[in-house]
Amino acid sequence: MLLSVAAVFIGSQMCRSCYVGIFDAYAQTAMAKSSGRVESLAAAEFTAAGHRYRIANNKLFFDGGSTTMDYFIGSNAAGSSYVRAHEGHLFEVPVTWYAQKRKWDASPGYEKDGEINLTRAVESTCLQCHSSRVRPVLGTQNRFGEPPFLENGVSCERCHGPGSEHVKNPATAKMVNPVKLAPERRDAVCSQCHLTGEARIERAGRKVAEYKAGDLLSDYASYFVLKVGRRDLKVTSHVEKLAGSACKMASGDALWCGSCHEPHTNADKSQTACLGCHATSHRKEERCVSCHMPRTKAVDASHGVMTDHSIPRVQKVEAVPAGAALTPFLGTADDRSLGLAYAELGDKRALEYLLRASPQDWPVQLRLAVLEPDAAKAALLYESVLKQNPYEPAALVNLGTNLAKQGRRAEAGRLWERALAVNPGLEEAVLNLSLIRTPKEAQVILRRYLEVNPVSRKARIRLAEIELR
Repeated sequence: MLLSVAAVFIGSQMCRSCYVGIFDAYAQTAMAKSSGRVESLAAAEFTAAGHRYRIANNKLFFDGGSTTMDYFIGSNAAGSSYVRAHEGHLFEVPVTWYAQKRKWDASPGYEKDGEINLTRAVESTCLQCHSSRVRPVLGTQNRFGEPPFLENGVSCERCHGPGSEHVKNPATAKMVNPVKLAPERRDAVCSQCHLTGEARIERAGRKVAEYKAGDLLSDYASYFVLKVGRRDLKVTSHVEKLAGSACKMASGDALWCGSCHEPHTNADKSQTACLGCHATSHRKEERCVSCHMPRTKAVDASHGVMTDHSIPRVQKVEAVPAGAALTPFLGTADDRSLGLAYAELGDKRALEYLLRASPQDWPVQLRLAVLEPDAAKAALLYESVLKQNPYEPAALVNLGTNLAKQGRRAEAGRLWERALAVNPGLEEAVLNLSLIRTPKEAQVILRRYLEVNPVSRKARIRLAEIELR
């Protein structure tokens, strides 16, 4: 019996020979320009989150050191964040260029940092929506090939599926045309990047990175939103906001992202879409979206503003009520997915669901281990996690700490060394190792870490103590 050959991604350049006009037009859109290597940055000096910074020669300077700015993430429509590479491991730079306000400031999540943070790992899920053909290194948290992605921005194949078989035989191996898909599969093409909800939980044994155009996104993950509805705006809340709008509820599957957006040219079709249902609307000579889809500050993006896809009659932004429950927007709401979703939000309701979860796979056991007050039981859970996923950094660090408290320092040291191979920016593993190694070994470990994070106050103090002794 002959086995069918799975198509693989081959890159957008293969599309240009047949679709030169579409290709060249798309290359000018924000999606096509949403990532890449930093070519040049204008010199700048500014303060962000209380820290003084200077940019010169594509490097970020600050009190205590400097770092390269190797890659950008973001099309610069709203802004661009930056990534630095250290021996193949990628870390987020703590400053972002906010194009709408024409200013540098702290990146989202860094606004209240008392110390400069250079060790936030960039995982493949971070790159997946801004770049194409990402190249993560197995057994690491944030190490990638060189280059870390083979194609800048969102490629043709992200929306049309892998093209290897189509190139061999265009007549029989068709590319995916989202417009011709069933609504749930059509909408998934956009939702893969424009839907995050409050929590996105991958199904057991599945990865969202494996999704291909034409698949059901719910086969890969469950997406949760607040039961009361989010009353403010997040950067990637377009899909759930549109779903809650009166227009979408009245129009059903007829209204989707492509109703207003022409992806190949970024042409705005919104006015035609609005007048298609509201031909006699008031002030129809004006752009409907100016009032009914206002640009609103995103709660998770500092100076960023995004279009409100809830299409409000009157704009009203309110804080999310405390203790709001989660409900599935896409996918299943079983005990496993709900437990992991609440755990991701730091909500104490997670425990009851996690205890009932099936399967009790490593993501569930990891969360249970963190919540477990009994050290012996927590150790057993961490050991089970590492049998299933030997590279889980939190399990490696925390189990090492557990063993060290029992006097099993050699075993603890091996776990912390493994953790640093997964991600050299794990400060807790570095500091722990420096306590159990010889002074010479500890100096090497700390100096190596200070190359990753030159502003680490704890590592500098520890190194000075050892050198004084």
